[in-house]
Amino acid sequence: MTPPDRTTLEAVARKWTLRETEERARELATEKTVRAKDALELYRPYNVIQEEFHRSMASELLLRGGNRSGKSTASLVEVASAAMRVQLHAADGSLLPMKYPTNRPLTIWTIAYGEKNINTPIHRLLFEPGAFKIIKDLKTGEMRAWNPKSQSDVAREAECQQSPPLIPERAISDWAWKSWAARVFMVCRLKNGTEIHAFTSNAKPKQGDPVDLILIDEDIWYEQHVAEWQARLSDRKGRLIWSAFPHGQNNALKDMHHRAEAQKHLKNPDVWEGVLTFSKNPYMDTDEVRKRREGWSEDEARARDLGEFTDDVVQMFPMFNKSIHCVEVSDRPMHRIDDILVRNGLEPPNDWTRYLILDPGHTRPAVLFAAVPPPELGDYIICYDEIYGRNIDAFTLAERVLDKASGHNFEKFIIDARAGRQTPMGFSWTIKEQYARAFEQHQIESNLTDSSFEDGSDNLPARTEMIRTALHARNEGPPRLRVVAERCPNMLREFVNYKKRMRAEAILDEPIPKDDHLMSCLGYLVASNPQYVPPQPAKAAPSAALLEFQRWQKADKRHDDKSMHFGPAA
Repeated sequence: MTPPDRTTLEAVARKWTLRETEERARELATEKTVRAKDALELYRPYNVIQEEFHRSMASELLLRGGNRSGKSTASLVEVASAAMRVQLHAADGSLLPMKYPTNRPLTIWTIAYGEKNINTPIHRLLFEPGAFKIIKDLKTGEMRAWNPKSQSDVAREAECQQSPPLIPERAISDWAWKSWAARVFMVCRLKNGTEIHAFTSNAKPKQGDPVDLILIDEDIWYEQHVAEWQARLSDRKGRLIWSAFPHGQNNALKDMHHRAEAQKHLKNPDVWEGVLTFSKNPYMDTDEVRKRREGWSEDEARARDLGEFTDDVVQMFPMFNKSIHCVEVSDRPMHRIDDILVRNGLEPPNDWTRYLILDPGHTRPAVLFAAVPPPELGDYIICYDEIYGRNIDAFTLAERVLDKASGHNFEKFIIDARAGRQTPMGFSWTIKEQYARAFEQHQIESNLTDSSFEDGSDNLPARTEMIRTALHARNEGPPRLRVVAERCPNMLREFVNYKKRMRAEAILDEPIPKDDHLMSCLGYLVASNPQYVPPQPAKAAPSAALLEFQRWQKADKRHDDKSMHFGPAA
């Protein structure tokens, strides 16, 4: 067989080169088409703050905002841009500057408050569809970001689709999972060599590794870790991004905020801060914004909408107002209920129904005295007196109760059920039994519970809501709950200091553990639905000598000495 001549070989080579070129061109065209539909190509910042955030060359960037303000989306878009080496676009479609190296793999850390926060929002926004909405352009027929400021786009909102993942699956090499089912990952390695690590803020900071970019999402457990994370960035002149709800008790966050404030007049600051608001997020439905705003108190709205620091807490009962809810001696015309109390020396008349509520506490037991007037005077609950003990036992508290309860008839006594069931170390009686014995020895009794107690409600959310209902203003007359200010100073203090903690993912309708004993008493009271019952005649108060005699009678029978001493011998 005759071998091919040189001309034939060159022709074959040219043919194969042309075929490879065409195939490569088709591959590139396909890749370009695919990449044109990538989320990072479609993304557009929705306002000036987001665009300034993506433009800023500061080494520390704080994006602060309320719920659903867009801070997490913008921050994780920035992370994806660095990891994928993709330039972002401004709102007008022009390219934003590329701030991260593109000639080598990057090491990126994401810091979440806890493991569940690695899933949402970090994994969800980076690796799952739906970071923002997209829609088909009527002119080009191509997909683009949905523009909520465009009337035509708003009219076509039903045609919107979820954006693809910020980091598509084709770019991922492999994963290291803490929990695949819960989408809690440790490392995501990309085919370009970049690694995205996920840590929780309660873990000890990893030592030694140089890092290009660190994202802190929301709150952290230990604020001292921030300095260690910052140190990891120095070798590579990396950046720290903090996307945060205004957690006022986080000193590291507030320090970053103050440093940004001090540098905001500089052209090229080291620390930049932007604030995003819930109500100005055009992607949020206006009716939903209205409903959320109406449901928030002023402090909640400042934090959850405007992104302002409010020391991380809001009042549990912001509707409480001393001028509205308190009975005070005044020269001004008073409501009938207040007038009766003032004329009676701030003491409920004997024909009102009285209740006593006890919160044993650990070191500060508290007692609330309340009364319900006859129905012809209206539907009211009057908190007229209190005891706020400090390091006193059941018998000492009973003596103080006797001073205030003597000569009055009580319908029933109520106690904190959870604390009442506990048996302190070294005792054979429960706390409830100890107080019942102390009340019995002092002959303090009620109509329904004798010297013992009815268990108060354990349902904290229900108690809280019932207090709010009792505090609400009414069309006729004062609110149902009235407090005698002069006799209940500690209760007034607790109303002001009784606060709940706010997290970005939820408003926790639970109090921050603090001195809230009288608030607990008030909750047990309103949850018991106190009613007016015509009081029975009160028993005469026992004399001190009789009490001492009865205490002696019940003393330990093992003692041989049967004598009783009332004072020094003659």
